[in-house]
Amino acid sequence: MRSLDEILERLLTQADGVLVAAVGGMDGLVVEQRPQERAELAVCVAELTNALVGLRRAVGEALAGGAVEELSVSSERVQALVRHVTPEHYLLLALEPTADRAAAARALDEGANRVRELLA
Repeated sequence: MRSLDEILERLLTQADGVLVAAVGGMDGLVVEQRPQERAELAVCVAELTNALVGLRRAVGEALAGGAVEELSVSSERVQALVRHVTPEHYLLLALEPTADRAAAARALDEGANRVRELLA
């Protein structure tokens, strides 16, 4: 079984343009991240948690859509892919704006399965 560090390190190289790979908790805290020096990620994870909780209400409950499994966000300078991996954790990939989103989504799928196995 791989460690969380190893899984996140692999995600950084699995698809071109991945800037950050992190596991966030639904408590709004960063569980682990790579690279480590991205200290501002704490604010991002807290806000993503708020977004996921809001989407759970909006899509999951109000629209009877079920559990929100994935979130995708694009901005001028970064793309973000977020996938729920356990009821209490999610996986985040932050990408360069020109990154291959399809390759990153495949990496996210594989990483989410590995993180789920490790944390379950």
